[in-house]
Amino acid sequence: MAKVKCSFCNAKAGKRICKLKDGALICPVCCAKNRNEECTDCQYYQASEAFSVKKQESTKVSVGSYFGSPAMQKTIMEASMDLMGPHAAIGKKFDEEPEHFSSESFTFFSGEEFNEFSFSDDEIVEIIKAQGEPEATEGWFHTEPGVEYYSNAVNLTMNDNRFKEFSKRLMNIMLKYYRMKDYNKAWLVLSTTNRLMEGDFNIPFTALMFFKGISKWKLST
Repeated sequence: MAKVKCSFCNAKAGKRICKLKDGALICPVCCAKNRNEECTDCQYYQASEAFSVKKQESTKVSVGSYFGSPAMQKTIMEASMDLMGPHAAIGKKFDEEPEHFSSESFTFFSGEEFNEFSFSDDEIVEIIKAQGEPEATEGWFHTEPGVEYYSNAVNLTMNDNRFKEFSKRLMNIMLKYYRMKDYNKAWLVLSTTNRLMEGDFNIPFTALMFFKGISKWKLST
C-alpha cells in the first residue's frame, strides 16, 4: 500500500494529522515549519512549546559553580590557560577542521571511560513521550526528520542543570590527560566542555550519550 504524501510538501510521507490541513496527513518536517497558535490543542505543538520552555529554563550560571571548590577551579583554570597557550595549535586545528574534531571525538568518547555518560531511562522515556519513538530504518537519523528528532531530544534533556551533573567529571578527565601530557585528549575534553557551556549540544559527545540511552532503552522494552 502506497504511503500518503504530506499535504504541505507532497514529497515526504504524511505521518501526523494536521488541524491546519483539515485533518490531512503531513510530514514531521512540515509540521515543525508550519505549526502556529492555531495548533494549541495539538500534541506536537504542545511538545514543541515544552521544548521552548525547557530551553528558557536553562539559565546561564558562572563557570565557578560548575567545578567545585576554589582550589579545583584554580587548577582547571591553570590547565586550561596552558592548553590555550603553548598548546593552542591543537585546539585551533579542531576549530578549523570540524571533521577532524568529530572523528577524533567519536573515537575518544566511545571508550569505556565514558560509558557512564548516557541519557537515563527517564530521559529517554520523556523524549519518546514528547515526540514518539524514532524510526528503526537504517540511516533514518541522517534524514531531515531524524536530525530534527535528535536535535529536539538533546535540547530537551541537555540543559544547564544536566550539564552541571557531569561537568566536574569531565574536567577531572581533562586534568588526568593534561597531567599525562596527552594534550590532544585534554583538548578534546576542553573543546567539548566549552561547546556544551555555549549551548552547542549537537556534537559527538551528546550523540554518543543519546544513542547509548536509546540502545539501552530498546533492549529493556
